[in-house]
Amino acid sequence: MRECPRCEVCYEDEVLTCLQDEANTKHTLPGTRLLATRYLLEKRLGRGAMGQVYLARDQNLLTRRVAVKTVRPDILSDEDLQEGEAIARFEREARAAASIRHPNVVDVTDFGKSSDGVFFLVMEYVEGETLYQLLRREGTLNPQRAGNIMRQVVAGVEAAHDEGILHRDLKPANIFLMQQRRKTTAEDGFVKVGDFGLAKIVNADRSDVTSASGPASRGIIGTPEYMAPEQMQPGMQLDARADIYALGTIAYHMLGGRPPFTGNITQLIAQKLMQGPPPLSSLRSDVSTGLENAIMRALSKEAADRPATASEWFEMFAAAISARSGDLKRGDSRLVIIAPSGAEVYVDDERYGSVGRSGRVILTSVAPGQHVLRVSRSGEPDDERIIEIRSDVAEQIIEAQLKIGTSSNQLTPSRGGSLDSKTGGHSTTLVVVMCTKCQSRFAEGVKFCGRCGNTSFQTVSGTGLLQPLADSKVGSLPGGVTCPRCHQLYPASIRFCGRCGIPIGTQALDWRSPKPVEVFCKTCGTSYPAGTKFCGRCGKPIKSLQA
Repeated sequence: MRECPRCEVCYEDEVLTCLQDEANTKHTLPGTRLLATRYLLEKRLGRGAMGQVYLARDQNLLTRRVAVKTVRPDILSDEDLQEGEAIARFEREARAAASIRHPNVVDVTDFGKSSDGVFFLVMEYVEGETLYQLLRREGTLNPQRAGNIMRQVVAGVEAAHDEGILHRDLKPANIFLMQQRRKTTAEDGFVKVGDFGLAKIVNADRSDVTSASGPASRGIIGTPEYMAPEQMQPGMQLDARADIYALGTIAYHMLGGRPPFTGNITQLIAQKLMQGPPPLSSLRSDVSTGLENAIMRALSKEAADRPATASEWFEMFAAAISARSGDLKRGDSRLVIIAPSGAEVYVDDERYGSVGRSGRVILTSVAPGQHVLRVSRSGEPDDERIIEIRSDVAEQIIEAQLKIGTSSNQLTPSRGGSLDSKTGGHSTTLVVVMCTKCQSRFAEGVKFCGRCGNTSFQTVSGTGLLQPLADSKVGSLPGGVTCPRCHQLYPASIRFCGRCGIPIGTQALDWRSPKPVEVFCKTCGTSYPAGTKFCGRCGKPIKSLQA
């Protein structure tokens, strides 16, 4: 089977060019689109540690769409197990995952191995969005909304624990918010938890069959930001409290805008084993002490200090939310953007300020509704996304994701993948795009045409690839011009910077780095450096907005 790398539609092996966007297809799975003579694969939905997830149609019930997760054969192999034992392990854990029957759990309906050697699991297809996508769009949720989502998540997790099954990889990307015509459980619809027990398929141990003390983790499998400290220590016994730690981390993320610990795997292991999480109140000012204590209890380093069951922890969490609900006050909402120092923040292409040493910019004049947020920093790809400002939330926190060298097609841990997700090879071929207005050609990634300022481009196939000007010396371009903002070098005929869109060349521009914005006057909206106490325009007192 082959796939289109752009639209991810599946084709048979004889189709070498995508019928929709004319891109060259690539081989991804052995055999045809019809998996196990029953499931017709239509489109790839994502990629993770175990393999790839496809949208498929059940040929026995043509109206039924399912999600098929293929499992890489190499992750089923084990130096201590024969091939037959590895397959038996896969079947045993797949049956265990299929045994969980609960409205808040994504059903596993089938599993097996195709005649072409592809291991697969078939799950119900949940139409909607993941909690990860919701948090990326809105940043943080109010406590009542977070409690409604967490109530359903805990119900699904508790049902699995009653069957003796641990999730081991709870994270926002595994929590699905179903779209319903008639919403019966508040505005986010029905919540389902997916991938139950699948991390154990990757990381099972032969002792699990006979041991009565619970499964033992033989390696680091999962998403490190949400893993319990004991999961990062090979040989440690795991029980339900490992999932409770993940539930606390998800609750922290929903209310604080990011997980309690961030960084690479080495930093995460050191932080989780040696120090406690930063207080939630350091990120968000409207969180009650009781609510913060409930979340911090689930995030205890020692499993013995956490609640014994998920329902016991949720009772504490829900009680703290109920106690706080009567004290909520409606007023001007604040949008807090967390980003590295020096990053610039734009909302709907209007610059709102730059990030100073505090690592955040606080915006108070963004109207409720959907907006385009762009956070840019020199030398790093922009983080551009659609956000939604809600009028029922006093404070929303969004953390910018500025990372270099991350493949856009790869599910990294922060985008829903797992720790051992394989990174695809980096292509060194320079892709050329052409302005649809004046036909000027540029390297892929520009947002503005350097000649006419147009923002619409189309990919150019074939020869005539360009060499990046960033690698050229100034002396090699007689009469060349340099962007005063990002210092990109261009020929003399270019009038606009292809990276940031500002006029260059004949247009004189006195570009200066913006001053960090730390405080705002709520009356007139004028910004001032940190420490300013009174507005210079209207004389009103200014309260510091620093965390």
